[in-house]
Amino acid sequence: MTLHSINFFYLQTLWRWFGENTKRRKFIDYVVSSLDENWNRKNIFIVEAPTGYGKTTISASISMYSVDEELKAIVALPLRSILEDQYRKFKSLTDLAGKRYMHNPDSRYLLKPITLTTLDTLSLTLFGLSPEDFDKVVKYWSGTLTGSLGHYLFSVSSTTLSNIILDEAHLLIDSTKSLNFLVALMKLAIRNGQKLVVMSATLPTSFKKIIEKNLVAYMDKILFLEFSGGGLIDVDDEFIAERLSKKYDVNIIGLREEEKHEFIERWIGERIEKYSRVIVVFNTVRDAVEFYMRVNLKDVPKLLLHSRFNEMDRERKIDKLIELKKMEKYIVISTQVVEAGVDISSNLLISEIAPINSIVQRVGRFLRYEGECEGEVLIWYEVDEDGNLKKSGDKYKVYSYDLTRRTLEKLSSALRMGSVNLHIPSLKGITGYKDIIDMVYLEEDLEISKGEVERLLNITVDLESMPYRALEQLIRLEGSFVGESMLIPVIPRSLLKGKRTKNISKLIVPISFDVFLRSVERSLVREAISSIREDEFSTREDEWRIIELSKEDIRSMLSEENIRSMESFKKLMQLTSRKSIVAFIIDAEYSVEGGLIIGG
Repeated sequence: MTLHSINFFYLQTLWRWFGENTKRRKFIDYVVSSLDENWNRKNIFIVEAPTGYGKTTISASISMYSVDEELKAIVALPLRSILEDQYRKFKSLTDLAGKRYMHNPDSRYLLKPITLTTLDTLSLTLFGLSPEDFDKVVKYWSGTLTGSLGHYLFSVSSTTLSNIILDEAHLLIDSTKSLNFLVALMKLAIRNGQKLVVMSATLPTSFKKIIEKNLVAYMDKILFLEFSGGGLIDVDDEFIAERLSKKYDVNIIGLREEEKHEFIERWIGERIEKYSRVIVVFNTVRDAVEFYMRVNLKDVPKLLLHSRFNEMDRERKIDKLIELKKMEKYIVISTQVVEAGVDISSNLLISEIAPINSIVQRVGRFLRYEGECEGEVLIWYEVDEDGNLKKSGDKYKVYSYDLTRRTLEKLSSALRMGSVNLHIPSLKGITGYKDIIDMVYLEEDLEISKGEVERLLNITVDLESMPYRALEQLIRLEGSFVGESMLIPVIPRSLLKGKRTKNISKLIVPISFDVFLRSVERSLVREAISSIREDEFSTREDEWRIIELSKEDIRSMLSEENIRSMESFKKLMQLTSRKSIVAFIIDAEYSVEGGLIIGG
C-alpha cells in the first residue's frame, strides 16, 4: 500500500480548486513540508499566516490526508455564518465532507470522514453532550428521564479519533473561558495522541508566551509555524512586494451616535465613482440593519450579512455574495461575521473600531486579491459627550473597552508616526499589523485559569458519568464551554402564520442568551414549538406543535435579580426539557433581506 504525504493532497487540492491558474505560496509550502516532517513527533501545530494567504488549502490538505492515511478529520470554525461558505469549498473537493451545527444534522456525532462544525458543537460533542443526545442528558439531569444517557461514548470516540483543525482561532483569545477550553483541548489532544492544528492570521506574541507558560511540560509536542517569526523561513518576498504595492489611506474619526449613519452614507457617496466595491462593518446587528435600510445608491446592489438569519436565508446570502463578487459595484453591510473566512474584497472599507485582531481581519477583506492596488479605509468610533470613546460598563459595544481603547490609541499613534501597512505582519521601516497587535495585546490580557482547565479535563475522567458532569459544568458556564453563552433557537411568528412547514428547523434563528431573556422580559416570547416524539428535532408536520408558555414558565426564567445568571440558564434548561421545547416563538420582525430585527 502506498502511503501518501500531506504534500500529495496539498497538490491535489491546489489543482482541484485552482487548476492551471494555481499559484504556490512559499510559506504554505513550508508549512506543509513541516507538517509532513513532524507529523509523527508533534501533536499541536500552531500556524500563523496573513489574511488572504490561502490557509484553507492547509485545512483541506490535512483533512484529505487524515481520511486517506488515518481515519477522519474535524474542521471547527468560530461562526456558523462562515461554515456554509467553507463547506461548499470542501464539497467541491470531496463527497466525504459533511457539516454539523444547531439543528443541521448532516454529520451526526461529527461522524462523516470530514466534518465542518462550530467550536460550540465540537466542545459539546467532545464532552459527551452531542446535539443528538443533549436533550436526553438534560432530561436525565432534571429527573424526567431514567436509564440511558444516549450514545455519548460514540460521540466522544468520534472526536478523539479525529484530527482537529481550528480555523480563525484568534476569536478564542479574547476571553478567559475560550482560552481555558483551548488549553484543555491541547492537553486532551496530546493525551489522546491526536493532531490539533490551530490557524489564524492574528495571534499576538503574548499568546505564544501563555501557551509556553501553561503547557511547559508539553512544549516538545507543540510546533509554532509563523510567517515572519523565529528565522525558520525567509519572508515570502513576492507576497510582501505585492502587498506593499497596494496604496491606500487609513482615516480615523470619532462620530456622535446621531450623526454616524448620515456621515458614513455621505462618505461613501463622495467616493463611489472611484471606489465602487464597498464593505461596511458595524459591531452590532442593530446598527448594520439600520444602515442597510437607510443606504440606497443608484445602480449599486447591496447585501446585508449578520448572524440572525435562518438557514434558508443564510444559504441565499452566500449565493448572492458569490454573484456580487463578479460585479463592478456593490455594497456589503455586515457585522463581525465578515471577519472570518468570507472570501470577498473591496476597495472602500468602512469599519467601526474594534480590537486590533478584528480590525486586521476586516482589512483582510480590503484589496484582498492580487492586482487590486488602490483604495481607502475609514475607521470610525462612537464618542461620548466629551468626545471620548463611548463606554458602557467595561465594554465598547460588544468588545472589551480596554482592548478597543488601546487599539484606537496605538493605531492612531502608528498612523501619525509614518508608514503603516495593515496587510503585512511586520517589516523593517514599516509598522505592520503584527507590530500593532503586540502593542495592544499584553500578556496580562490573556488570562488562563488553571482551575477551570482542570475542571474541563476532569469531565473526561469518569466515562460512566461524563455527560452528566459535562452538563453541570455547562450550566455553571452559562451554556457554552467556548462562547459567552448558549445560543437560543427562536422562530419569528410571521414565518409560521397560516402554514405548516415540514422543514421547520430551517426557520430557526439563533440569538444570544442575553437577547433572549430581554425578549422574554419584554413579552416578545409567549409560545414555543414542542416536539411530540423523542428526537433532537422533528421535521414532519405531525411531529411538532405550538404550546403556550405559562406565567410561571416565564417567571421562572426572570425571577433572579441578576437576569444573566447560572440559575436563569438552569431554569431555562429545565423548562425546555420538561416541555420538549425545540424553539421559542418570538414576536419580532423578520425579512429575507433584513433577518430578525428585535426592536428596542
